[in-house]
Amino acid sequence: MATARSPHSNSSRDKLQQAYNLAGEAASQAAGGLKDRARSSVETQRQRATNVMEKAESSLRERPILAVGCAFVVGWAIAKLFK
Repeated sequence: MATARSPHSNSSRDKLQQAYNLAGEAASQAAGGLKDRARSSVETQRQRATNVMEKAESSLRERPILAVGCAFVVGWAIAKLFK
C-alpha cells in the first residue's frame, strides 16, 4: 500500500536540504578563509625569520671576532650552569 506524502513534508525536507547545503557552503568558505590566513601568517613569519637571519649574518661578517667571543662566553656560561 502506497503512503501519501503531504506537501508539507516535502517542503520541510527541501528546507532541511537547503539548510544543509548552506551550512556546508558556509563551512567550506570559513575553512578557505582560515587556510588563506594561515598561509599569509606563515609567509609573514618566514619573511621575518629571513630578515633576522640576514641581519645576524651581516653582523657576523662585520664583527667576526666579537661573534667568536660572544659564542665563547655563552658556552662558558652554559658550562658553569650545568656543572
